[in-house]
Amino acid sequence: MRDPCETIVRNVLLFPANGGAPAITPMTFSEAGSRSNPCGIYMVNVDLRGLYGEDNMYATRKEPWDITDDRSGGAAGGKYDLFHNTSPELPINVAMARLVDVDPEKPGKRPLWRGDVVVVKRDEWPTEVSPGLPMDYLDVSRQAMDVFGSHLIPEWYNSNEWRDFFQIERAKNDDWDDWPLTDDEKKKVEKTIRLFDGLPIAARKLCHLHIPCQD
Repeated sequence: MRDPCETIVRNVLLFPANGGAPAITPMTFSEAGSRSNPCGIYMVNVDLRGLYGEDNMYATRKEPWDITDDRSGGAAGGKYDLFHNTSPELPINVAMARLVDVDPEKPGKRPLWRGDVVVVKRDEWPTEVSPGLPMDYLDVSRQAMDVFGSHLIPEWYNSNEWRDFFQIERAKNDDWDDWPLTDDEKKKVEKTIRLFDGLPIAARKLCHLHIPCQD
């Protein structure tokens, strides 16, 4: 069995920000990739610095997915992490906008993804390792690309979860003036942020995407 801290290469699903076709492509998973990622809770993680740049890594966010065999016909079943970015310095992801049938030049009130979007497939490490959280990764299949592109991403974009996530982001980024909140929404978001900020760092890094993972 390999060292859980070993640098590896796995095929991931990439939705390019420039509007190129979604593709299965190899990327490196490493300790440095985990350290540079505010949501990188495992000993190694996909290294996104080349896509987002060092200065924008703070705005990396993660959405966990669990695809059941009955939804994918068995070919794509498993656990996945989708990484995207919220930095206003990065361009709107045209490929993702196309999937949800939105004009990236006129996105409307509901924000779109920024920067490249990367989906990785996780596989539980077979033994306990101390200290640290080991994780193995598998190659993402083309069947998974179809499930994400045709179903999961459009459903996510139109869900209350996506709306709520960006309401929290808006409250934490005063320069985002294109996502106004009502007074009631502000109170709810501020309460959530207070609860989140009161958690230990370790607990915050285990958080779900909808409460941003930040040290």
